[in-house]
Amino acid sequence: MSATERQIVRLVRAAAPGEIKQTALLSRSTSSLQFTGLLSTSKHFEVASLESLVGIDLIVADKILVADGLITKEGLHGATLDAFLLSALSALNTGGVLVVREDLSSDASPRVTLPSLTDYVDVFRRDIAGKYVGFDFYCAEQVDSSIYLNGNYLDFVWILRKKEFTPPAADAATVTFRDFLDKTQYTNTGIGAYEWMFGKDFISPGGYDENIRVLEQFGGFKYGAKMLDIGSGIGGGVRQAAAVYGLQVTGVDLSANMLTEAIVRVHDEKDSRVNYSICDAVTYDFGENVYDYIFSRDCIQHITDQDALFKNIYKSLKPGGVILITMYGKGKGAWTEAFKKYNDQRFYHLQTLDEVKERAIKHGFEAVHVENMTERFREILTHERAHLEKEKVDFFKHYTQAEFDSLYNGWSAKLKYIEADNHNWNLFRARKPAH
Repeated sequence: MSATERQIVRLVRAAAPGEIKQTALLSRSTSSLQFTGLLSTSKHFEVASLESLVGIDLIVADKILVADGLITKEGLHGATLDAFLLSALSALNTGGVLVVREDLSSDASPRVTLPSLTDYVDVFRRDIAGKYVGFDFYCAEQVDSSIYLNGNYLDFVWILRKKEFTPPAADAATVTFRDFLDKTQYTNTGIGAYEWMFGKDFISPGGYDENIRVLEQFGGFKYGAKMLDIGSGIGGGVRQAAAVYGLQVTGVDLSANMLTEAIVRVHDEKDSRVNYSICDAVTYDFGENVYDYIFSRDCIQHITDQDALFKNIYKSLKPGGVILITMYGKGKGAWTEAFKKYNDQRFYHLQTLDEVKERAIKHGFEAVHVENMTERFREILTHERAHLEKEKVDFFKHYTQAEFDSLYNGWSAKLKYIEADNHNWNLFRARKPAH
């Protein structure tokens, strides 16, 4: 079995642990995927052949969407893509998995195609036989063998599990939390404006220099060790950790818009120490005792189930491994109405330092250190706001008055939240016991 086949099987079994009895491989005759000796597989060469299938546990569509024109350089072809996804949903058992493998390296617009297809399959829902079903998005992940053998970082597999859903409210603007992130805070324009504010390749406070300062609080790194970066955004911190400290870094983020930018940039740079996955860090199976270090910058306040996150982190960290997270937190001041509204709009789940420490200890971590870095946050915000005002002529070469006002007013509001001791910036570091 090839390395790509092993990767696909690993992801499928993580997304749907049940037994796989019936598999359909949809591909061209030249496909390298065979799954010989592993799965009971029927082979198909036309998308239309899915319409005759029922009771399938796994469908693997290998480089069919581009070959059949469902994806072109002009974008997604909605009607034919709809027909394919509907046929797949009809053929699959509930809990069954659709794997879509596509190489976008010849696509003229991977920055458009990758997030567009990810969003399309993530929110695809239909009424089938009286049930409202769609795909529970597990991940969109780079094909490892394409990176290491061909320097191709734009070869992907999407792992999608059939699930029954509750129909959304008629006025719902977004369908999933990933959909919410990419349509509100992390639009392409928003990402670009954030990067202008924070500095090239970064969308976190203080940019490159501040990220180095935070990384140094790990207390040193082993050359060649493995790091997981949760909420890696457009990839500046991932590529920095690889380049400066010689680490092998996996970056994950739920935002397809942000991680697409990271992927396109590493495809240009060809740094094989770096790989990415669009996934939910709470539900994705990173494996057991895999990483020497786990890092996250200002991400986990987005996550509802903090206990599930800490459990997954603990599992994937090697014995003796170190975790370091910075996060937005809540202070001791009574929340202002403005801060309540801000928190609700962002769907934040803020914790105090004591709550973070208690949760870490509960999940088995030792040497737990927590630190309030809010004063440093105030300094960074003040500097960045002043830079925006000073360099607004350059800013307006790229962005509009609306983006300027959003950033300036947003930074000003955060400074007020800090003054009221509502908004904190916290750091947490701990170690998994060595034995």
